[in-house]
Amino acid sequence: MDRTARCSCGQLSVTVRGDPTMHGICSCIECQRLTGSSFYHHGYWAKSTVRQITGESTTWRRISEAGRWVDNYFCPVCGTGLYSLAEFDSDLICVSIGSFGDPSFPAPQYSIWQRHKHAWVQIPATCEAMDTQP
Repeated sequence: MDRTARCSCGQLSVTVRGDPTMHGICSCIECQRLTGSSFYHHGYWAKSTVRQITGESTTWRRISEAGRWVDNYFCPVCGTGLYSLAEFDSDLICVSIGSFGDPSFPAPQYSIWQRHKHAWVQIPATCEAMDTQP
């Protein structure tokens, strides 16, 4: 099964095959700023499962709280942050789960950087919760 994530205006998209190898929630301050929300729900797929990336993107490199680089890819038209590539594993692509527009997507498997989680956010009981990133 192919899954296609799109930016808000539809100009940038990424299509991946199958389910992510892992997916979770990050509550670090940078992910809060990246999404403009209280956390970032993201999934990791092997780069080999990427069927296509279409459209133009703008890239911004940041250093994570763990001290490693993350390249974030945004739509230059609408500003949606669609996917990222990270130093911690060069064989993976990280895609914003919300960009798939699929409310039936399974609940996250883990929640990292819990020490920055907003007090009102309720993490599913099935999530492994960690104060930082392993």
